[in-house]
This record gives sequence, C-alpha cells and structure tokens, in this order.
Amino acid sequence: MARRGFVSLACLTLTAHSVGCMTTAKTAQLVLTDTERTIRERDKNAPKSSPNNAPILFLAFDGVNRDLLYDMLEKGELPKLTDLLSGEGKNFPHAYFDPTLLSTMPSSTMAAWTTAMTGVPPAVHGVSGNEFFIREESRLGAPAPVSFSDSKPTIEIYTDGYLNNLVKVPTVYERMRQREPNIAIWVALHQIYSGADRLLFATNTVMARALEEGLIKITKKTAKTATLQDDDKPDRAMFAMLDDDVIDKVVDALDDEDDPVPDVLTVYLTGTDLYAHVAEEGPDEARRAYLHEVADPALGRLAAKLRERGALSDRWVVLTSDHGHTPVRHDESHALYTEGPDSPARLIDKAGYRLRPFAEKVDKDKGFDAVLAEGGATSFVYLADRTTCGGPKGVCDWKKPPRYREDVLPLAEAIFQNNREGKLVPALKGTIDLVLTREPKPYAEDDLPFEVYVGDGRTVPLGAYLEQHPHPTYIEAEGRLRDLAAGPRGERAGDIMLIAHNGDRDIPDERYYFASPYRSWHGSPSRQDSEIPLIVANPRYMKEQIRDRVKLLLADAPRQQKITDLLLDLRGEPRKTTSAHAD
Repeated sequence: MARRGFVSLACLTLTAHSVGCMTTAKTAQLVLTDTERTIRERDKNAPKSSPNNAPILFLAFDGVNRDLLYDMLEKGELPKLTDLLSGEGKNFPHAYFDPTLLSTMPSSTMAAWTTAMTGVPPAVHGVSGNEFFIREESRLGAPAPVSFSDSKPTIEIYTDGYLNNLVKVPTVYERMRQREPNIAIWVALHQIYSGADRLLFATNTVMARALEEGLIKITKKTAKTATLQDDDKPDRAMFAMLDDDVIDKVVDALDDEDDPVPDVLTVYLTGTDLYAHVAEEGPDEARRAYLHEVADPALGRLAAKLRERGALSDRWVVLTSDHGHTPVRHDESHALYTEGPDSPARLIDKAGYRLRPFAEKVDKDKGFDAVLAEGGATSFVYLADRTTCGGPKGVCDWKKPPRYREDVLPLAEAIFQNNREGKLVPALKGTIDLVLTREPKPYAEDDLPFEVYVGDGRTVPLGAYLEQHPHPTYIEAEGRLRDLAAGPRGERAGDIMLIAHNGDRDIPDERYYFASPYRSWHGSPSRQDSEIPLIVANPRYMKEQIRDRVKLLLADAPRQQKITDLLLDLRGEPRKTTSAHAD
C-alpha cells in the first residue's frame, strides 16, 4: 500500500520560477494524495515486464549546464555518479560525454522536458514555455506559472496529468509501449509520464515541512523585497529533502522482489535548479555544492539498490538536463515582472491594449485583446483581431488570428520605440535585446518563423540580423527559434516574442528577466542557458562504440528532441549476453 502525502511537491518542483506557491496548510490538505500512482493497470495474466530488450535508467537533472557537470566528473567530485557510469577515476571507458546537445527555445523547464520526452519541438508538441496562451480555447496553459502566483496547475501535474494533457503528441513512453505492450516503466517525479506504469514522488512529511517552513517563506520574501533578513535566507535543506526522499521512494519500491526492476526507470532531480534560482552564493557555486553533497550520495543509494537487484550489469544509463543558469540581480529594477507602474504590462496598457488578468483562469465575459506570458529571459505576447471584440469592453474571438498591420505592428512599434527612448515606461528603456514578430496565421495552420522587428513596420530575418549585429554568446538561435515558432502549434509562442538583455550580457548588473526577483534565471539563446549535458553509458560497450551510435542519432542537429530518438534506439536493442569490445 502506498503511503499518503502532499502532492504539492509540484509547487516546489516547478514554481520556484514564480512569485511563490502561496500554498497554506489548508490548501495542502485539499491535495492530499498517494505518494505513488498507478498510471496503467495491467491485466493480471499479462507479463510484468518486457525483459528481452536493453533496460534503461534515465537520469533527468534540472538546471545543470554541460560545462559544470562535465568539469565536476572530470575532477572526481562526483564519485557515486562516476561509479554508476562505470568510470575509473577520470577515465570513463564505458561512457560517452556528448559535447554538442542544445536545449530547446526558450531554454526553460516545461518546453525543454516536453521536447526531450516527445521527440518533436514546441511548434509541434504545443508546450512553448512555462506558461502560454491557447488561442483556440481562449485559455492559459500554465504548468509552471511565472506571471502570477497559483500552485493549483502545478499540483494538478501530479494529481490530474495537467502537463500531459497539454501535450499534443505521443510521449516516448507511449511510443515504447506501442512496440512492447508489456514494457514496465516507472517515472519518479518527472512531469511527463503518459504511457508509464507508475509515478513515484515524495512523502507527506517532507512535503509539509518543505511547504510550510521553506519555500513559501523564501518566495514571499523574494517577490516583495530586494534583500532577505538572516532568518529568511534560502535553506538548501528544503530542496535537498525533496531529492533525497524521491530517491528513497524509488529505492523502497525496488525492495519489492515480487516486482521485476522496471525496464525503463526515469528519475528526476530538481534541487539543483530550485536552489540555483535563490542561492545567495550564485548558481554555479550553489549547484556544485548541491551536486556533490546531495545529488551524488542520493544516486549512490539508487545505484546500490539496482546492483543488489542485478539490474546494472547491462543497463543503459542516460543522463541529461533541461537548461543551464545565468546569474541576475535580485531586485525589482531588473525583474520585469507583471506588477507595478514600471512593468511590461503597464507598457502594453499604455499602448492601448486590454491585457488579460494574470491568472490561470478568468471569467468568460472578461474582455481582453492582449495576453502576456512571462518566462525568465523570454516572454510571449498574444493579440486578438480587435474587430471581433464588439466594443471597448467586448470579448474577442481568439480563434481568429490578429491583423498584422492593425493589431500586431502597433504594439511591436510601441515596445521597440520605448526600448530606445523610454517615453511610455521610462524604466523599461534598454531592457529588451530583441523584439520578434511575424505575420499571423490561423491557429490550425503552420506558423511562420519569427523575424526581428527593426522599427517602422519593418522586420529582418533573424539570421541576417545576427550577421549584422553579432551576438557571440547566442548559439543556433535561428534554428532553435524556428523549432519554437514554425509549425502547427507555433502560435503558442505568441504574435510578439520578447528576449530580454540577459544571455547577451556579461555581468548581472546589465541583465533583465521577465519574472519576480530572483538570483538566477534562464530561457535565453545563450550558451550558458542552452548547452546541456548528454552522457550515455553501458558497462558492456566501449566509449567509442557508444560515441559512434550517439553521433549518428544526433546528426547535424543535436537538439533536445533527439533524446527521444536516443531512448527509442537504445531500448530497441536486444539484450546482450556477452561483453562487447571496442571496434
């Protein structure tokens, strides 16, 4: 029998990016649920697993960029992970460390993990960011709210499959199950789990303590003040408890020898990202210490249990992340948040548009002709065809695209000119790096890629613009933004996309972000936010064999959607019975 606990874990896992969960004990009691969910009921006569193909352990680290993790492994600072990867000191004869994989755009949690676990980009799967507007339903999808504070949608990721229901394509697990109906798949904590058998997360005591003593206090303070008092400073223990307890939950589940070890086991560690957002010492120092002192010992416990069950001798270990981190200033002048007289919302209002209130749901009779969705270094603006709104307070028909010249370009021009001159909202002058837009298409059609707005109704293709205005810290920006915007669901990235001066700037004093005040953020096209690790290991293969296989799959576009291709390829291989040797 599964223990019972607060599924409000989602609030901790996902809304470190928002003002705060505002979850009270009363709210937490409303979402009491099992700490383990059975996603798929098996026929009692069906096999319990599908053991003929290669098993996989998929390790999903949140908020860890490539250089940081590889450096720690090469310096021997993660001994348990090194052992799990069949490493020998600095030598990893059975593991390939890919140097090329890039996050999706925006480099943020929900878009990135959905891309990794579906094998298609955001313009196809439909999850364009941590929050986004769904035109045809006139509603906001907000698996990780940033522009407002509400734990409900993040709680529902675990109770009701909130994020899974927003995804418009099959997951990697569903595709595996199509090939192998009896495959056994467990997912620990990850937000994407459609097609799995079991979902595991943390216990009630951990959730209650973390919510009531930890994150609420932190996020309330960070949202409202520029400095924290000593007794309100972030406590890493609150985040460490989550990862420790999730690993322990998996280990406990593996103790049941009546159940086979799952063919595919996904384990998601969140604390590196959660703590990096608020850590006073900065994201790099915070993540290094967290990986060494919390994540590595926890992974050691998991590895020991898998070895005890004889489940590592030929298991593929695949490790990746969703994005990196960029240090920012923890104050209201750098946080381009939705509240206050100097906010982006105020600029849109002064330009003559009616903004949708900042909440997951609004009344059906509430009239608005603009929507702003925030997401760290990026934000999306959605506009209505204002001829459909039936007067200054009317409800617009959001199924129709906006008119380019009458609805989109006036706001693009207002934002562009204010960024240069600051006439409408002076505090926002010089905060935006790129104003991107494109001619709208009906929501059911493939959308066009974004171009750079350069004033007076003119746009320039992004590649041409970057040739004339080099951004040396940006990487593969044109292709990744095409993945976001050009496709059947590309309209979910907005009619105007804003990229703040963030990943293009060298020092935190010159960086801005669309969120409440934090100490680190992500979401830009920069290398720091976008270069993510990919480690593939198996004790029965040599590094060179694994390298050749991975490089063939990644080809000339090593982007995050290739993770699904890799997992399907590895799982599709029959189990080996003898050790392999290098070619």
